[in-house]
Amino acid sequence: MNAVLKQMLESKIVTDGRETYPIHSNMKPEEGALIQRVIETVRPSTTLEVGMAYGVSTLYFCDALARLPGPVRHIAIDPVQSTAWRGIGHRNVREAGYGHMVEVIEEGSELALPRLLSGKTQIEVGLIDGWHTFDHALIDFFYINKMLAVGGIVILDDVGGYEAIHRLVCHILTYPAYRLFGTVPPTDRSPSLMGRARRLLSGVPGARYLLNPNLLERSWDKGWGSCVAVQKITSDERSWDWHEEF
Repeated sequence: MNAVLKQMLESKIVTDGRETYPIHSNMKPEEGALIQRVIETVRPSTTLEVGMAYGVSTLYFCDALARLPGPVRHIAIDPVQSTAWRGIGHRNVREAGYGHMVEVIEEGSELALPRLLSGKTQIEVGLIDGWHTFDHALIDFFYINKMLAVGGIVILDDVGGYEAIHRLVCHILTYPAYRLFGTVPPTDRSPSLMGRARRLLSGVPGARYLLNPNLLERSWDKGWGSCVAVQKITSDERSWDWHEEF
């Protein structure tokens, strides 16, 4: 693990070079391990993520990509990187020495992804961790699927926390072209732990989604957790009127 990422995770603090801020909304080490396992399996030349934030997931990508023998390119799409995130993700990538391999696109994914597709961009690994409504996340997957090579893998974060993302994974796994590759399962399904967590985070915006016990129970029952990776095992050749319940 590079020093910049290690420092962020241990201190739980990030900086824009002037002020420091508590880290939040970042991928956890076990989720980063899934990213790196995917990279080691696929050995991609081009990867893409929707949602850069403080750059934690980006650095997990870069650490694994840097170990590959050939030239690599990572595309990070984040429309509010310079504003809401104060440019910290981009700064961390440069500080870690990975600026040469990362292209940051500060534009909504609903605009950036179709432009990348029209430019004949092909990727082997994608991460969806942007806007967490079903329609927006589905649009992200729609375009990533069209750019993803057979054998490539899509990772979806917050599957165990957001109903929309959970339902999207259910939908994707009805596609004949996809199979489950791997997950980060929850480690504790204790009701008392859930109760304490709900009380502690009762005033946090969005906590009702993150602490939905019914959704977590369904994720556990499926063997899923916070993060799910699905692999494209063949070309997507569904008919124009294809539909499966999900």
